[in-house]
Amino acid sequence: MGQEETDQQMEQYVRHQRLRARNAQMAMINRIALCLLIIVVCAILPVTALPSLAESDSLEDTYHGEWMDKLKVATDAKDSADREYRAIQQDPRYLEIKARERLKWSKPGERILVFPPYSPDDR
Repeated sequence: MGQEETDQQMEQYVRHQRLRARNAQMAMINRIALCLLIIVVCAILPVTALPSLAESDSLEDTYHGEWMDKLKVATDAKDSADREYRAIQQDPRYLEIKARERLKWSKPGERILVFPPYSPDDR
C-alpha cells in the first residue's frame, strides 16, 4: 500500500502542476486579450470622435462670429448712448432739440420739415 499511495500522490502532484501551468497560461492570455482590447478601444475612439470634433469646431466658429457681431452692435449702442448722454450734460440746446423732436413740438412761426425714413426700395 505504500507504493500505491506514493503513486497516487505523484499523480495528484503532476495533475496539480499541470493545472497550475494551464492557469498561468490562461492568466497570461487574459492579460494579453485585455491589453489588446484596451489598445483597440484607444485606437477606435479618436477615429470615431474626429467627425464630431470637426462639426463642433465649425459650430464654435459660427457662434463666435455671431457673438462678435452682437458684441459690436452692443458696443456701438453703448457708444451712441454715451455720446447722447454727454451731449445732454454739456449742451442744454441738445436736450431741447431732442425733446421737441420726440414730442413734435414747434415754436410759434417755426416750420418743421419731416422726411420719411429712407429705404432703398423706394426708387
